[in-house]
Amino acid sequence: MYQPPYTITEVLLARISEAEALRTKIQAAPVQVAWLESIRLDALVRRAHFSTAIEGNPLTLPEVEALAGAKQVSATDRAKQEVLNYFAVLRWIARQPQGKRITVEGILRLHRLVTTGLLPPAQVGAFKRSRNVIMSAGRVVYEPPGPGAAAPGTEALAQWLDMTASSTHPIIASACAHYEIARLHPFRDGNGRVARALATWVLYHRGFDTQHLFAVDQYFQEDHEGYYHALQRVRKENENLTSWLEYVALAVLDTLGRTSQRIERLALPPSAKGLSLTRQQERLLLELRGRQGMTVEELQRLLGVERVQVYRVLRPLVGKRVVEKSTTRPVVYRLVSKR
Repeated sequence: MYQPPYTITEVLLARISEAEALRTKIQAAPVQVAWLESIRLDALVRRAHFSTAIEGNPLTLPEVEALAGAKQVSATDRAKQEVLNYFAVLRWIARQPQGKRITVEGILRLHRLVTTGLLPPAQVGAFKRSRNVIMSAGRVVYEPPGPGAAAPGTEALAQWLDMTASSTHPIIASACAHYEIARLHPFRDGNGRVARALATWVLYHRGFDTQHLFAVDQYFQEDHEGYYHALQRVRKENENLTSWLEYVALAVLDTLGRTSQRIERLALPPSAKGLSLTRQQERLLLELRGRQGMTVEELQRLLGVERVQVYRVLRPLVGKRVVEKSTTRPVVYRLVSKR
């Protein structure tokens, strides 16, 4: 039976408490509907970009965003497939009923979505049949358990997730699942992406990120060396997960802090009720916050679109009294002052 060893330290407890407070603040934020879709799409793009970038995918964040919009990107087929597959994983997770059991079949489904078109068909959505090792700078840095441990180990993890659904905090459960897949390395390839996808699924499954608004993978990629050091440290500490849990809790806390700050910058007046922001509108509003006003020509350059598209972006904002048009020349658009 899988039973991860760890201690609830004061550091871990404090970080989880802070994360819970931030999550509550985000969920209670006013005019939620206005920014919901924009932030949700941004989180999707960032999760896909940073989780694949950790393992060397060369696409930039704007290129991944372009792929999300079904636009053409100049890159290798493999690089694009990795990102498109991760989009598929995240969208599949979002469709799963909250509270539905996470099973071995579900974890295999994650692997199938991650590796379709990247591995031979027999290896897609299947446990490894031979040993694999982790290499760095031309040397072996980790030898995972053999293929005989892949299916039983994953089954034991799934059972633990089910048994502790109401007794283990989502951040702890997510971190344990993340590490255990990384430890087992139960697949021929794609283990890191599956581990991070499973961690995301656990947070959603247990009601922590029900609206898919934040991307913890960004923290892991930006702290690339620290991320791998934190994983390796567990092995050096006789598989005790305490330090790893503290690291993941810090990553979640940092990510929630960024999301909260972004929402505060997008605070809208009561007149915006019913408004759903597009990414272009969000970008425009953030830019206007630091200015006295912008002309249509300046907005064209900011958004990189034709003049007629600028007016389409502005029209709902003006209609909801979020942005106003000056009566002076040259005509500028500015945020409506709060009274």
